[in-house]
Amino acid sequence: MIRRSALGCALIGMAIVSAHADTGRAPSWGAIASVQGWHGYAYDLPTRAAAELSALAQCDKAAGRSRCVVRVAFDRACGALATGNYGEWGAASAATPAAANEGAVGQCNGHLPAEPCKVVVNVCSGR
Repeated sequence: MIRRSALGCALIGMAIVSAHADTGRAPSWGAIASVQGWHGYAYDLPTRAAAELSALAQCDKAAGRSRCVVRVAFDRACGALATGNYGEWGAASAATPAAANEGAVGQCNGHLPAEPCKVVVNVCSGR
């Protein structure tokens, strides 16, 4: 009975690996980083860490001495960052640019800015 369980687990594991391998889709990460008034983004990178580091480097370079923060990371999807007029922000990822925009604006507006939030960056990573 133990042999059957082990064989069954091995077969299930092979099926899972095969199903994943059949997709032929390698990760394609993107990220958005920001700090008050500045942002950076990256897309189509092989790992989340690479996307986050690239977005942070771009943002930090633009912002000077300010330290940027990763707001959203996404794999084979779209990300958006929206900001308000007094530093409010929202970030979201979704399957489409429009859905990512809607999520980011909705999150930002949830912080009750004096004026409606606006999308400042929207980027998609290979889908």
